Amino acid sequence: MKRNAHGGIGTLLIISAVLYGCATAPKAESGSIPSEAAAATAERPAESEPQPEPAWTSVAFGEELSGRMRERDYQGALGLFDSMPPEEASKWDIRLLKVSVQISAGKADEARSGLADLEAERPDDREVLYAGAMLATAAGDSKKRLEYLNRIIKAHPADSAALTDLGLDLMGRKNYSQAKSYFLKAMAADQNNVDAMLALSRVYYMTDDLEKAKDTLNLAISKEPGYSSLWTERARVESELGDNSAAIKDIERANELNPTVYGQWVDYGNYLLPTERRNEAVAAFGRAIELAPDQYLAYIYRAGLRDELGDSEGSISDYRNVIRVYPQYYYAAESLGILLWGKGDYEGSAQAFSTALQYNPKSSYYALMKTVAQYRAGQEAEAKAFMAKFLTTLDRNSTEYFLCRLFVDKSGDADVINRVMKEKNATIRSRYLFYAAVYFDLFANKAVAQKYYVEVLTAQNPAFFEYRLSKWALESIDGSAEG
Repeated sequence: MKRNAHGGIGTLLIISAVLYGCATAPKAESGSIPSEAAAATAERPAESEPQPEPAWTSVAFGEELSGRMRERDYQGALGLFDSMPPEEASKWDIRLLKVSVQISAGKADEARSGLADLEAERPDDREVLYAGAMLATAAGDSKKRLEYLNRIIKAHPADSAALTDLGLDLMGRKNYSQAKSYFLKAMAADQNNVDAMLALSRVYYMTDDLEKAKDTLNLAISKEPGYSSLWTERARVESELGDNSAAIKDIERANELNPTVYGQWVDYGNYLLPTERRNEAVAAFGRAIELAPDQYLAYIYRAGLRDELGDSEGSISDYRNVIRVYPQYYYAAESLGILLWGKGDYEGSAQAFSTALQYNPKSSYYALMKTVAQYRAGQEAEAKAFMAKFLTTLDRNSTEYFLCRLFVDKSGDADVINRVMKEKNATIRSRYLFYAAVYFDLFANKAVAQKYYVEVLTAQNPAFFEYRLSKWALESIDGSAEG
C-alpha cells in the first residue's frame, strides 16, 4: 500500500511543502516593543466595536486546509482558495495546490483546466506531471497515467517515485520481470525508498522466490520500522514459508502500528486459525468487521469458525451478513441453508437455497434442497410446482432428472435407486443417495431412509454438505429411538 497517494503527490504533503516551507510570521511594526505598563494602559476598543478581520497568513491557511482535507470536506477546502488575497492565489505553488485539491474533490474539469495552464508554463515540472498522473488515475485513464509517468522519467531519469509507479503498473499487468527491473532502478535512485522495496518483495512473492521476498522486507523494515504494511507483508511471506509463529508476531506488530487496517485483522484471524487461540481469531475477524462492516471476507471466515466452535447462531448471523453485502457468493446462502435445516427452520432453509439458486441456477443439489425443505415446511404445493419447473432445465435421460422427478411424481423409487447405484462417481452417488434417503424419510419407509443415510456416511474424504445432513438425520433417528 503506497503511503503517498498518486505517486508521491499526496495533497497533505503538498500543503506542508508549499505553505510551511516558506511561511513567515507577521512582522511587528518598527519601533520598540511597548512595555507591559504601556500595554495595560492602552485604550481598549468598546465591546460593541467590530473587530478587524485577522490578516491572511499562509500558516493559518495551511492549517485550515489540512484539517478540511483530513475530514474530507473538499468543498470547504476549495472555498478557502476563494478568500485568498489575489496576489497569493496567483502564485505558482498555490495554483498547483488548488489543482491537487480539485482532483481530490472530484472536480476533474476544473483540475484539468488549471493543470493545462501550469503545464503550458512548465511542461517538465515534476510536480505538475505528477498532478497529471494523479488526475489520470482518478479518471481511470491508465494510458494517460503511463504517459505522464514516462514524461517524468524522461525529464528526471532518477525519479525514484515515478520508477516505482511504473513498476506497479507493470506488476498489475503481471509483467513481473520488467516490474522487478523498475523497482531495482527505483531503489538504486533512492536507497530509502521502502515503497519500492515493498513492491519488489511482492514480485518475489508472486514468483515464488519467498526467501528473497523476506530479505527485501527485512531491509525495508530496518529502514522504516514504523511502516505497518511492511510487517503485514513479511507476515504473509512467513506464513507461506510455514513459520506461522513468526507470521503472528509480525501481524501483531502491524496492528500495533496501525490498528485501523481491515486486511491486517483478517490476516491475523487466519494466522490464528490453526492454533489454540481460535477464540482470539473470532475477535480478530470481529475487529475487521467493526472497521469495514460492508466487506464480506471477515464475515465468511468468522462464520465458518463460529460454526466449528458450535456457535450456530453467530454463524447464521454472519452468513446472513455475507448475503447482504455480497450475495454473489452463493456458498454463504448454501451454508445458511444447511444451518437452518439443522435447526429445523425448513422454511428459512428453503429460502436460503432459493437465494443460492439465483446465483447458481444449474445446481440440481440446491434445487433438491429447496424442494425437500419446502416439503419439510409443509409447503407441498410450492415444492411440487418449483421442481416441476426445474425439471424442464434437465437432460431427460440423466439420473438427476429421474431423481428430481421423484419429488414431483412420488413414484418410481426403485428405478431411481437402481440408476443412482450405477453412478460411477462415488461423490455424486453419495450425494444422490442422501436425497433418496430424504424421499423415503418423507414419504415411504424410514428404515430404508436410515439405510441410505448410513450409506452416505461410508464416503471417503467427504467434502459435500449432504454428508453432514445425513449425520444429523441419523442422530435424530437414534435420538427418537432412545426416546
